[in-house]
Amino acid sequence: MFIIRFFKHSVDYPNYFEHTKEKGWKVFIFFILVSLISLFPMNLLIVQEDGWKLDFIEQSFIAETPDWQLPDDCQITASELVCSTDTVYSYEHNDITYIFNINTDEYTDSDEKSILFMENKIVYTNGEGAYMIGYDYKGFDDSLSFRSLNLATGENREQMYEDFGASIETSFGNYIIFYTLLVNIGTSIGLYAFFVLVMSLVIQLFRFGYSSFLTFRQTMKMVVFSMGLPSIISLVVGFIEPTFAPVIFQFGIGIILMVVMLKYGKKTFK
Repeated sequence: MFIIRFFKHSVDYPNYFEHTKEKGWKVFIFFILVSLISLFPMNLLIVQEDGWKLDFIEQSFIAETPDWQLPDDCQITASELVCSTDTVYSYEHNDITYIFNINTDEYTDSDEKSILFMENKIVYTNGEGAYMIGYDYKGFDDSLSFRSLNLATGENREQMYEDFGASIETSFGNYIIFYTLLVNIGTSIGLYAFFVLVMSLVIQLFRFGYSSFLTFRQTMKMVVFSMGLPSIISLVVGFIEPTFAPVIFQFGIGIILMVVMLKYGKKTFK
C-alpha cells in the first residue's frame, strides 16, 4: 500500500528528491493522514474533556440569576424530567425561552431561541431552524428538585442556578464534542497546509544556487514527506503533553528539511 511506502520515503533522506515524482493526490492523502496522527492526542483530550464549553447558558445564569418560580411538582431524576401534571411552564431569560414539561416534537419550526425540557431529552433551537438534542439528561449526575431551586436564596441560589446551567450544556455533550473536533481538525490542518506552502517557498530560495532544481509542486511533496517521522514523534509526545505536540511536529519538519537540503542538495543538483 502506498501509505506504508510513503512512510518509508519519509525517512529515506538521501533519496528525498526522487520521491517528489509520486502522484499528487496520493501525497495529499498522506498529508491528511500524518496531520491526523499528529492531532490525535489533542483530539483524544477534547473527547475526554467533553469539548469546549459553550457557556452561553451557564454564563447567562452567572451574569444574572433567574428569578423564576419553577413548578414545585417537577424534578429531574433517573435521566428524565418527572412532573405530576401535564401543565407546560415557560420562562424567559436573556433572550432565550425555557419551556418545561413540553410533550411535542415540533421544535424544528421554532422561530425563537429556546430550550425545551421534555420527558427524556432537552432540545435547544436557535430560532433559525437548527437544533441540538441532549438525550436522557446526561448532564445531570444528581437528581434536581425544582422545589429546592425555588427555596434557595442568596449565594446558594446563585450557585445552584450556575450548576443548573452547566448541567444543561453538558447534556448537549455529543454536539459540543463533534463541533470542537471539527474546529480543531479544520483549523490545524489549515495551518499545516499554510506551513507546507511557507516551507516550500523557503526551499525554493535554494534554486538560486543551482542551474536545475525542483518545481514548486515537487517542493511541496518533499515537505509533506518530511512530516512522516515528526508526526509519529509528536503523537508520542502528545500523550505526555498534548499542547506541546504541534511544536515538536513543526520543529521536526524544519530540522529534517534543513538537513536534507544542506547534506544532499549539492549532490543532487548542479
